[in-house]
Amino acid sequence: MSIKIIVFDIGHVIIRFDLSKFIKACLKKIPEHKVSNFNDLFPVYSDIAYSYEKGNISSLDFYNIIAKKTEYRGTYSEFSTIWNGIFELIPGTIEIVTALAQNYQLAVFSNTNELHFNYLKDRYADVFGLFSKFFLSHEMHLRKPENEIFKQLIQNYGILPSQIFYTDDVEENIRVAKRNGISAHLFTSPLELIKQLRNQKVKI
Repeated sequence: MSIKIIVFDIGHVIIRFDLSKFIKACLKKIPEHKVSNFNDLFPVYSDIAYSYEKGNISSLDFYNIIAKKTEYRGTYSEFSTIWNGIFELIPGTIEIVTALAQNYQLAVFSNTNELHFNYLKDRYADVFGLFSKFFLSHEMHLRKPENEIFKQLIQNYGILPSQIFYTDDVEENIRVAKRNGISAHLFTSPLELIKQLRNQKVKI
């Protein structure tokens, strides 16, 4: 059965991100005696960030929680700037997306949050304009690898799951996608992605 829809994760597939840049910038605006609070709140990627990714709290709530617990000395606008200052495009993937858009429907399927996604779609409008649908955790109130979010992706298209090609850099997400019948492939590099697409008879 031929591939009809091609679905991309965002982080470390389309765009690299380095959360340490946010952490370093944020710590500059936090009193020294509150640094341990921030480290507890944001060890690497925390419960508060997961809650924000599921759309359970607003962007302003996210900022206020961090500011209150850490005495962060910056405005919401300043916080938003450093929160969004962690991204860079992966050129090889962008070339693949551009080529695929000529013949296929493309979708984004990502664990993300309101501030990040709004920034990315504006900053890289030419890239995100190539996608026809966006399945976003903060809008769906679900996160990968929760099974339900994969089911909703499949139901949206009304085709056989095997007709959906999906790439993600997280192995657990790939495992759950495969359990749901999706043609899922672990992203390791743009070159490997091209091989995976060609193995599935995708024109590229």
